[in-house]
Amino acid sequence: MKITQHKLPTMYWIPKLHKKPYKARFIANSSSCTTTKLSILLTSCLTKIKDHVKSYCDKAYQNSGINLFWSIKSSNEVLNKLQNKGYLASTLSTYDFSTLYTTLPHDLIKDKLTQLIKKTFQREKRYYLACNAELAFFTDEQVKHYTMWTCSEVCDALTFLLDNIFVRYGNAIYRQVIGIPMGTNCAPLVADLFLYCYERDFMLGLTADSQADVILAFNDTSRYLDDIFNIDNPYFDKMRTSIYPKELQLNKANNSDISGAFLDLDLSINNGIVSSKIYDKRDDFNFKIVNYPHLDGDVPRATSYGVYISQLIRFARACSFVEDFSDRNRVITEKLLKQGYRYDKLRKTFSKFYYRNLSLISKYKSNLKALLRQGISHPEYYGDVNYKLRKISGHTHFHSLFIKRIKKFIKKGYDPTILQRTACLVVNPFTVGHHASLFACATTGRS
Repeated sequence: MKITQHKLPTMYWIPKLHKKPYKARFIANSSSCTTTKLSILLTSCLTKIKDHVKSYCDKAYQNSGINLFWSIKSSNEVLNKLQNKGYLASTLSTYDFSTLYTTLPHDLIKDKLTQLIKKTFQREKRYYLACNAELAFFTDEQVKHYTMWTCSEVCDALTFLLDNIFVRYGNAIYRQVIGIPMGTNCAPLVADLFLYCYERDFMLGLTADSQADVILAFNDTSRYLDDIFNIDNPYFDKMRTSIYPKELQLNKANNSDISGAFLDLDLSINNGIVSSKIYDKRDDFNFKIVNYPHLDGDVPRATSYGVYISQLIRFARACSFVEDFSDRNRVITEKLLKQGYRYDKLRKTFSKFYYRNLSLISKYKSNLKALLRQGISHPEYYGDVNYKLRKISGHTHFHSLFIKRIKKFIKKGYDPTILQRTACLVVNPFTVGHHASLFACATTGRS
């Protein structure tokens, strides 16, 4: 295969600003390199294989009581495990792999994943794995518009990809012989299934008669790619070196046995009860992060307010206490209000969330009015009022339009003091002060 420079991944440096001191991550961009299409097809295939493995391990867990599959898709699975334990625990621990992707040995990947692929085909009892860029399925028949791979062809595709990883750095071209680039499509699945193979072998090596307590402790272990979470597992720290290959370095992430962060959860134990709230590493940044759509952008307004609901659902799932939920609500509404969101619309959107998720927020034992009062922020200024006043700032009938707008906002529950402060951002403060009676007029309802 002829490899040209414009078909090679390029190295990018990305700062890890949440680390102290700052660290860096190098990403190989492979959006248009020679192996991209192959990697995309492998992603579909490995996704289907992972689904098969997950289903098989779930049935094995039901029959044997041994959890062979630690991989999770989100922190919700951790919350479900805690709920099943009645939120009772005495210790917790978190671990992470340092430089996981860049230290994966190619020979071990080939060996473990080839065995896994072959075993999956044997259990499925199908000749082909039909795949395209979006999905894959096992079948015995040729299917149009799909790439039809046999078991050996899936293994060969994976081997070819690992043997042909080239990266351009400046004017030099390097072949990667250890590890896999984080920027290639199937990298997360390769790493995930590779770690699963070692975790499965470790669990199968435990003896049910003499090590029943060890099995129970590891059954609640959760891993999201290179992050691991344990609850009431005193054996993990001593046995971790016997689980994974020596090439991978696993470090303990939390300093306390009763508190730690895992994914977007901040977990702590108090009097034997586990509580959780939102953890966001961006809170530690000393600069502002733009992470929600502005209303003056191209994102539809309904979608923008839908983002607010989705975040409220995430907060409610993760926060054990109403105070933490309301704190997060205030943080996001303060940011959204400054980005042009309507104060009254946010209140209506919160009401929609409230009535559609009563079972989720019933744990807070707070009514709608209390949650609105505690959670919807009163900002320094109203972004939507700012936008509305700018539209009429040069109008011939500005005076009458100004009164009309202010009256409408007051009627919707907007604070007159903040309204006046917002008006000063658009109109000359001396002009606003000279017409302060307009706010009093709107407040009292006099014409």
